[in-house]
Amino acid sequence: MGCAVSCVHQTTMALFGKHSSTNSSDTRAKLERKLYLAKESPESDFDLSECELRRVPSGIYSICKVYRKEHLHLHKNHLESLDNGGHLSDLYLIKVLNLSYNIFSKIPDDIRHLISLNELYIQGNLIKEIPESIECLQNLQILDISNNRLTRLTPAVGKLKSLRKLNITENKGLNQLCPELCYVTNIIQIHLDGEQFVFPPSEVATQGTTEIMKFLCNVMDVDYCPPEPFESEVPVQSPNLVIDPFTRRSSITWEEHEAAIIEQENKIHEAAKQQREKFLSKILQEQLELDSEIAKIQEVKDADRQRLIKAIQDDEREIECLVKNFIQSENLKPEVVQQQLAHEQAEHDRILEITRQNYDNIRKADILKAMATLIEEDYVLQYSKKHYEDSFNSVKESMLMQELEGAEKLHDLLKAKDDSRSILVQQLLEDQDIQKAVVASLVERVDARSWSLNEEISLISSHLARLSVIEQEKKKLQVAYNYNELLHQRTQLVNLLDDLLDQQSLRRKQLIDTLKEMESQTDKTTDFWLKNYQKLLDSAPKSLLNIGKHLDPVFANYLLQEGVIHCLPFLVKFIFSGESLLNVTLEGLKENGVLLSSDREGIIRAIDNYVGAKNQNFEETENVTLQPTAPTDIAETELPYSGVVNIVEGGTSMESECVVCMDSRCEVVFVPCGHMCCCQPCASKDMDCCPMCRGDIERKIKVMIA
Repeated sequence: MGCAVSCVHQTTMALFGKHSSTNSSDTRAKLERKLYLAKESPESDFDLSECELRRVPSGIYSICKVYRKEHLHLHKNHLESLDNGGHLSDLYLIKVLNLSYNIFSKIPDDIRHLISLNELYIQGNLIKEIPESIECLQNLQILDISNNRLTRLTPAVGKLKSLRKLNITENKGLNQLCPELCYVTNIIQIHLDGEQFVFPPSEVATQGTTEIMKFLCNVMDVDYCPPEPFESEVPVQSPNLVIDPFTRRSSITWEEHEAAIIEQENKIHEAAKQQREKFLSKILQEQLELDSEIAKIQEVKDADRQRLIKAIQDDEREIECLVKNFIQSENLKPEVVQQQLAHEQAEHDRILEITRQNYDNIRKADILKAMATLIEEDYVLQYSKKHYEDSFNSVKESMLMQELEGAEKLHDLLKAKDDSRSILVQQLLEDQDIQKAVVASLVERVDARSWSLNEEISLISSHLARLSVIEQEKKKLQVAYNYNELLHQRTQLVNLLDDLLDQQSLRRKQLIDTLKEMESQTDKTTDFWLKNYQKLLDSAPKSLLNIGKHLDPVFANYLLQEGVIHCLPFLVKFIFSGESLLNVTLEGLKENGVLLSSDREGIIRAIDNYVGAKNQNFEETENVTLQPTAPTDIAETELPYSGVVNIVEGGTSMESECVVCMDSRCEVVFVPCGHMCCCQPCASKDMDCCPMCRGDIERKIKVMIA
């Protein structure tokens, strides 16, 4: 009963944080009731409103994902952020999110992961701006951000194509709308304080949504299109509405629910496909624009070339005209005119040829310069590649040499360390403090109470390991199982393990205090601890010092089932005596310190069940024997009724391995989830959540399964 109360207290502390002491019992009861209903009710609503929360409880987003919740209500609390609840990407199925009347100062950028969100209520907070990531909410139809501290409206709101209703009233610093809002063609309602607006002017802002949209379209030079009517308008949800989970509502069938989920997933895939096609079309458009620019440049060059040729032809016509005029004016001297004409024609041809040669030389020079640049770049590239390969080879050689030298030094160091360790061990064996530690360790080993605590810790650890292995196997085989029942069992076992570890520490302290008292009451001689060590060796039960034997888990399970596991110290004499447990009687138990008759009867029943289980296992073994054997009297066969097993005969039947390194045995229990799925080296690393259930880790307990 104490374990159950402790579990409830830990859960309440985790949900309310360090301020849980200020919450009334009614508020706590309300929160626990709502958490229970969220997991047990098939409804799609998850209501955590009016619970005085200062942070989102851990694992809430995972619960929404696992139980496929579509409505999440967190209004009327004291929340400052959406952290601590998990990953916001787990809320991809949420359609309605109510965060109104809290103390949020900003909207997180990770809200872009809520791709299915239809309604977002954030009124009554301290928000100063809307993040750009809100443009990813393409299914958003209602956005209520009234009664905040907005000073501007981000242009990203203009990309919400499905937005139908926008409420930005009671934002004293907001007096302008972003002109990009005109692209939201489906909007039908814009609620704002029109008297304080300057863009659009107050005379326009007070005339309604249609006039505002026409004004914005006129500013952006866009044709105004009235919104298209939807088949079903999304109802505006009041933030004061509290959903009663006990009210019977019209429910849909399982097939309809699955069909709706499949349809939602198809919409998500279709949206991703459209986004991909949009991205590809954008790249194709950019490529076409680049080709168009190249074509325009080529056309300009061709036009310049044609213009140059035309200018040369015009010069030729002008020269020809001048020659004709000159001939007509000099008819009296035809020989001189002919000579001058021939000379000018030759000069013209020479200049034209020089011009053509210069043009060709210029083109050749450009081509040769470009080729020289390419050759030089190729040479630099080859040289850099060769230099890199040489440097890489030299680095590898130096690293190999350093590794060989390090290995030799390490070998020498280990050898010197082994020699030094041998010398130190030889010296420490003679030291008085070591003698004291050996005696303290031996006292703990021969102490019956300490032995029983170790056996109980080992038993609980093996149960935790079995539960973890069973859960892993069910997950691998995809077998349906009750996760809450396994979590409850693990939580109870972890609480028992904490209690046993505390008892073990207390018992160890008591033994050390006893040794100190013995030391103060005896003579201070140098061999005091060796003498007491010898006395303990002579007086301790020889069977109890045998570390090769261990309590049989089957016998421990029957003691636990009968509720007499606390009587284990009184059974040490019987368990390690080498005799059969069938010789244990009620009188013998009473003589050994078991005073309650109910405890003695429970021990006898546990022994009878243990003997019956051993007989059944022996008969099954005899039945599956393949070779015919001589008839044997079962009464003459020595069956193992001592209650102990050898450790070397094989460990537990379900030995778990570390889920991280997949090599070592599991040694660490994670609290509060109770999973035992990691070895000590892996658990010592920076690990914030359990690798099996992804729950937060408050602390870790190191145990060993014998």
